[in-house]
Amino acid sequence: MIKFAFGFAWMVIVLWSCSTDPGKVGLDLLPTGDLVNVSRVIEKESIKAYTEVDGNQRTDEPTRTLLGTYNDSIFGKVTTDFAIQLRLNNFPTYTKDDIFDSLVYYIAYKEVYGDTVTAQKLKLYELGSSLDLNSKYYQDVDLKSMVKGSPLVELDYVPKFRLDSLTNTYGSTKADPKDTVTQEIAFHLSEEFARKLMSADSVKLSDNDAFLQFFKGLYIEAGDLSQGGSIVKATGSGMVLYYRKDADTTKYAQTFYVTQSSARVSHFSHDYSTTAFASSLGQTDTEDSLIYLQTTGGLRTKILIPNLGTWSDSTDFAINQAELVFQIDTTVTDVTKLIPPEQLVFSVIGIDDKGNPIKYLPSDFSFSQIYYGGTYYSKDKTYRFNIARHLQEVIDKKAGRDNLGFYLSTSLPSSSYRRTVLKGSTSKTGIRLNITYSKFK
Repeated sequence: MIKFAFGFAWMVIVLWSCSTDPGKVGLDLLPTGDLVNVSRVIEKESIKAYTEVDGNQRTDEPTRTLLGTYNDSIFGKVTTDFAIQLRLNNFPTYTKDDIFDSLVYYIAYKEVYGDTVTAQKLKLYELGSSLDLNSKYYQDVDLKSMVKGSPLVELDYVPKFRLDSLTNTYGSTKADPKDTVTQEIAFHLSEEFARKLMSADSVKLSDNDAFLQFFKGLYIEAGDLSQGGSIVKATGSGMVLYYRKDADTTKYAQTFYVTQSSARVSHFSHDYSTTAFASSLGQTDTEDSLIYLQTTGGLRTKILIPNLGTWSDSTDFAINQAELVFQIDTTVTDVTKLIPPEQLVFSVIGIDDKGNPIKYLPSDFSFSQIYYGGTYYSKDKTYRFNIARHLQEVIDKKAGRDNLGFYLSTSLPSSSYRRTVLKGSTSKTGIRLNITYSKFK
């Protein structure tokens, strides 16, 4: 710990003294003769990286829901859809004798990932089985098996995307718009289904528990596409019943809300059969010059650094900085059209007390998330992680810090669709671990 404390203090000085020679910064802070030298090591040749499936992600109560089918020329086909509960926020004023105007389920969205020319084939079903807000659901959940009957609505919908050049909230201008206009998908349901809701007695409408037993919710299915497509990220949804009363020209509306108390469950599926990496997915006998990362329980990378902690020639040293650098391959994917993940996650592979494999964040993360890193740097198209503290723990053979490898994965795996291609360990650029350390007496 003392070694890391010294090393980190030195690292902070480096960050504030970028124009100074790293071999000399901070020398005046130590007693004369204590420090022998400051050295740098670039670990690159020994690093190995393999793309694998990112496990079965939990998908209940995501902060955003995803909808659509997208055929990616690099990542194959991904399909995302979801089921939701709708709740009342007040006792309805409609009766079974009121005049029906329309019943519409709306999905609002701002983000489209993919093209805006291919129509999504969407189907809206009523749920026949209840969702449980307290249960855990995963990406392979069979939501289709929970519906009852045929689709209430079938809709071919072409996603729209438009930037708002008029808002000044983020310094937006016509030449450089910063905000997007909210778009809506509107499912117009039949009067027959609306009459079912309007005929509910006072007991079924007395509270949300009773209402959810009567009307369990909706499932929105994204149909198959053989080419093109996109994923939209919903910012919210709800259903509105419009009606009138006899001899009254007023148009009334009853809203059924999706709230934080509503169960929301996403389903994701992937087909990698047409991809260039399909045959090597999950294999550790051959390395590729490219590695692939994808949200929605898609792809992650396993990183092995066999020489971690054994490259030094002395135990009398402190790690000042250990920066792991991953480079996006811009020749394979256009980052201006397909936005990379805003944040990646670098986690450590470990073993628990019972011998089961686990993963955890390096101690550098708990020290400071900003210091830990992982944010996308658009200027040089890189992701950078600082793991100095973890490296020091491995070198010092701290209990539970065995060098078993790492996982590189995407953040927000269930609430955002992102993917990226990085330079692999066998590429010319490679994956670099830049280490600066101080050797002392």
